[in-house]
Amino acid sequence: MFHLRRVSIGLILRLVIATLISLLVWWLSTTPFDRLPLRSPAILAIVRILDFPVALAGELLYPIRGMELVFRDYDTWCDFCPIGEMFRQQMRIAIPTYLFLLYIPTLLRAVARRDARLFKRIIISLLIYTLFMAAFFLVTGNGDRRGDVRIAALCLLILSAAAGVAWSNLTERWKAAGISFVLLLGAWSLAFTMTFIAPLDGARPYFVSYLLLLIAGVGGALWLTRVIEHGI
Repeated sequence: MFHLRRVSIGLILRLVIATLISLLVWWLSTTPFDRLPLRSPAILAIVRILDFPVALAGELLYPIRGMELVFRDYDTWCDFCPIGEMFRQQMRIAIPTYLFLLYIPTLLRAVARRDARLFKRIIISLLIYTLFMAAFFLVTGNGDRRGDVRIAALCLLILSAAAGVAWSNLTERWKAAGISFVLLLGAWSLAFTMTFIAPLDGARPYFVSYLLLLIAGVGGALWLTRVIEHGI
């Protein structure tokens, strides 16, 4: 009972903080500069910094988005919407985004306390993922930064799911079945996503190619994580 109460209080506090941050960003964005206590460059910097997670979430969840995106967007967004509709669209993505970010330190701290070995694996695998994706897009990127971000997010989701299965307490047979399912589903997701990212650039949803790429990428990342873990 005490644990449930503490979790409920934590959720309410984080929800209040996420709502206040969302309202602060909206207020700074919609209030004329001459009515604010700070100068316009400082206000713009605060808004850009605080709204960056929401803009990134908008890139990943497009067309669900807020008032800003990370990359320049030449499409219209809610040009003829009343101010209430713009506020609703901003809040529906801003509050969940800030709420998610506020839970990340708690989740990492809980993992570190319960299983230091698992926490080390997570950190190592994230570093490997970051280095691999940076090198991959430097070599194969075609300048579509919005598409690169969506592919990177999808690959992170696939790697996280595969790692969760591989590092679980399941038997080897169930681990193999679970990882196979994740890779098959991930290959289909990549093929489906690519048809929207580059529909006019000759991209073809070759399922087998994406499957082989995921097998090499995910398998290599998990293998390197194990090697580095035992080497530290």
